[in-house]
Amino acid sequence: MNKNLKKNIIILAATLLLLLLAMILLLERKTGTFDYDSKAFAIKDTSEIYKIFIADNYGDNVLLEKQSSGNWTVNQEHEAVRKNVADLLNVIQNISIREPVAHAARTNVNKWLATGATKIEIYYYDYRIKIGKKRLWKYKTKKVYYMGGVTQDNLGNYALLEGGKEPFIVNMPGFRGFISPYYSPFLNDWRSHNIVQLKISKIKEINVLDLEEPDQSLRIQRTDTRNFHILKSDNQKLIAYDTAKLFDHLSEYRDLNFEFFAKDLTKNEKDTIFSLKFKEIIITDMDNNSTKISLYYMINELDTANYEYDYDFVEEFNKDKFYATINDNTDEIVICQYFVFDRIIQPLRYYLKESELLAIPRYKK
Repeated sequence: MNKNLKKNIIILAATLLLLLLAMILLLERKTGTFDYDSKAFAIKDTSEIYKIFIADNYGDNVLLEKQSSGNWTVNQEHEAVRKNVADLLNVIQNISIREPVAHAARTNVNKWLATGATKIEIYYYDYRIKIGKKRLWKYKTKKVYYMGGVTQDNLGNYALLEGGKEPFIVNMPGFRGFISPYYSPFLNDWRSHNIVQLKISKIKEINVLDLEEPDQSLRIQRTDTRNFHILKSDNQKLIAYDTAKLFDHLSEYRDLNFEFFAKDLTKNEKDTIFSLKFKEIIITDMDNNSTKISLYYMINELDTANYEYDYDFVEEFNKDKFYATINDNTDEIVICQYFVFDRIIQPLRYYLKESELLAIPRYKK
C-alpha cells in the first residue's frame, strides 16, 4: 500500500468517526432535556397579533381583539385598557424558557397544569418566506400554551406548549417576578375605566345637581363656538364668573376615569351606598349624547377590633374616594377619586369672581 493511499484511508476513517460522533451527539440532544428553543413560547412581531383568548378552568375568559383603528376591545363589547394590552404584548414578545422542569417533578407539574392552568390562544399573521425585510405568502396561524402556577422562588411560572410533553419554567428576562398576572382571564381587569372623553369643543352642556345644597347646583351651557354661560338653579345667568375655573372644569372631560370596579358588594351594602347620593353630573355633547354620573359617599371603615377612636374627630366618610354609577347602571358600581373629580363637583359659589374657594372635596356633615 502506497503512502498516499494509506494517508487517504486514515483521513476517511477519521472523517467517518467524526460524523458518527456528531450523529450520536445530535441524537442525544434530541432525546435529552436540553433540546428546546428558549423563545418557543414567544411571538417576535406582536404587531401581527390580531386576537388573544385567555381562559381558566373556572369559566372565566376574555377575548381581546384588535380593531382596524389599532385599538383593542374585550369580549366584543368594551374598550380594553391600552396599558394592560401593551403590557401583555410585551410579555408575549419576550417570554423565555428559563429551564426545563426537573424529571422528578414533571408528573406533578403536568397534573397541576392539567387542572389549574390558564389557557392562552394567540392568533397572528405569519409569512412563509422571510428574507430581510421582505415578507411573502402571508397566512393566519396561532400559538397555544398553558400558563400554570408560580415557582418556589417566585421568579417564574410553569408552562406547557400545546402538543408538547415537557413542561418548562418560563419568565421574562430582566423582569424580577412572575408573569402569570398579565394573562388575566377576568373581564374587569381588561375593561377600560374611562367614563367620558370629550374635548371642550365637543361639549354642549354640563348639568351639576347638588342634592345637599340645591341652590348650589349649576348648569354650564355653550353659547357659541368659544363661550359658555353658567346658569344658577333658578335658570338665571351668572353675570360674572371666573373663566379660568370654568375652563379647568371643562378640561377634565378630556379623559375622565374611575379607579376600580367595586366588587363583591352585598345587597345591603348597595342599599346603603344608594342612600348616600350627593351629586349628579350630566354631560351632553354636540351630538346630544349624554353621560350621567351619580356620586355616592363612601363610609369610612374603622378597625374597631384593634383601635379605639375619638368619634368627634373621625370623618364619617372617606376623604379620598367615593362610589359612582354611570348612566343609572346600578348593577355596576365603580370607585372614584376626589383628586380626579374635585374640579367638576364644586358648588356654584366656587365660580364667583370674588370667590376664594379652592377645588377641594366637600363632605356631608
